[in-house]
Amino acid sequence: MKMKKTLLPVALFLLLTNFLCAQNGYKNAVGVRFNTYIGYDVLALSYKSFLANHDALEFNLGFGGRNMYVPGTSGQSFSPGISLAGAYQYHVDIETATNEHLRWFAGGGLILFHIFSKNNFYEGFGAGLFGTCGIDYKFKNTPLNLTADWRPTVYLSAPDSFSPLQIGTLGVAVRYTF
Repeated sequence: MKMKKTLLPVALFLLLTNFLCAQNGYKNAVGVRFNTYIGYDVLALSYKSFLANHDALEFNLGFGGRNMYVPGTSGQSFSPGISLAGAYQYHVDIETATNEHLRWFAGGGLILFHIFSKNNFYEGFGAGLFGTCGIDYKFKNTPLNLTADWRPTVYLSAPDSFSPLQIGTLGVAVRYTF
């Protein structure tokens, strides 16, 4: 009798999880995100998880860098950067005749980053708030997800060389779904 009481909640949980995954094509995804902003996250490890049918969280651990002029020297030095970003996204189905796993999304998040540079004007810690919008596509018979997004960022804190607003931040992610 005790085993039946345990099996019923487990079975209901599995059915609910299966139902949620069937609604949006996947529950979790892990992969990489490529970004047009090279300073601290040209390439990021990416993890996305749906909390409910429309609500998702995305986390990115980014790496980047650029050559910067170093005052008092005769040249440039590579300045690597690292970042951590987290975003909430609200997804809405795009009705099409051929695919039920195409959605658009909008949301926002926070990014924290640090750039290591010999140029004091470019070196340091930063934080920003960003909006995000884009499209999310899950292949029907393959555990693959593609996302294209735009993330305009307002910096709350940043090295001196940063402007307060970064609007040209476009990204593409490729993830394995499970």
